[in-house]
Amino acid sequence: MPPKAAKSMSFEQSMARLEEISARLDNPETGLEETICLVEEGLKLVRSGRALLENAELRIKVLESSADARGLNNSAETSQNDEHDFTLV
Repeated sequence: MPPKAAKSMSFEQSMARLEEISARLDNPETGLEETICLVEEGLKLVRSGRALLENAELRIKVLESSADARGLNNSAETSQNDEHDFTLV
């Protein structure tokens, strides 16, 4: 696979490319210059992937905060209300 710009790849594409790079680096026939290029590309992909994960984590925190602000994540309150919804006759 020809190298693509790390920033234009999805997280899944980056992971797949990293697996390809790892396989090439494990090959004893890979030359020194190619190894250096592959390591450089791999480091760029790792940095890009880390940034994508950090961004996803921030987005999740924002969603959780928004849900908390609206009272959607209050599991204790939900549990208490559920107890009153069911009665045995």
